[in-house]
Amino acid sequence: MQRRTLTAAALAVLVALAGCGMLTGDLSYAASPAAVDDATLEDTGYEEANVAEQEVTREFSAAGQSRNVTVTNHVAMYERSVDVPVVGEQRAAVFGAFTSPEVSVLGQSFNPIEDYDNRKLAGLAQRQYSGLTVGDEVGTRSVTVLGESANVTTFDGEASIGGTSVDVYVHVTKVKHDGDFVVAVAVYPQALDGEQETVDDLLAGLDH
Repeated sequence: MQRRTLTAAALAVLVALAGCGMLTGDLSYAASPAAVDDATLEDTGYEEANVAEQEVTREFSAAGQSRNVTVTNHVAMYERSVDVPVVGEQRAAVFGAFTSPEVSVLGQSFNPIEDYDNRKLAGLAQRQYSGLTVGDEVGTRSVTVLGESANVTTFDGEASIGGTSVDVYVHVTKVKHDGDFVVAVAVYPQALDGEQETVDDLLAGLDH
């Protein structure tokens, strides 16, 4: 399964600021990165796969003037090798943390993540993970993430792993912390026992 995260292009494209009044100068917003702490990675067996900064600039018009808004998002991806039935050993357990800044102009928020529920975030994940299909919601739970109570939604799904279609679980949650939106997504084979508890440990081990 090709692993990609929620990209800046999928989220910051909605930073459309037309009609928000007289503005001067270009605007820039940057999120702080979120990462799983080293102790949690050691305990869970996950390894850092990719850490990236994603910058997107959009032009907008207000009061007859054109301005640019630059949004800098951060993503951290982690993987764990697991035994997948029929396929064998694969790095098929994936956890990603994505941060995007709150974009506020003249008291108005323009980051769409603020209004996205977990179903919509799961839909974005489906478009960004090659070979992933997200199905029905199968459960919800509350987990403390960055000191906030977060609603974690679990969906069933299918993913192409090693050329074989495998039933997976997809966990999605979102919290607002220190002016940023922090989104976490986990995907792993349903045959993997006890992995939900591991995902909760990864969520609890996030630093931002």
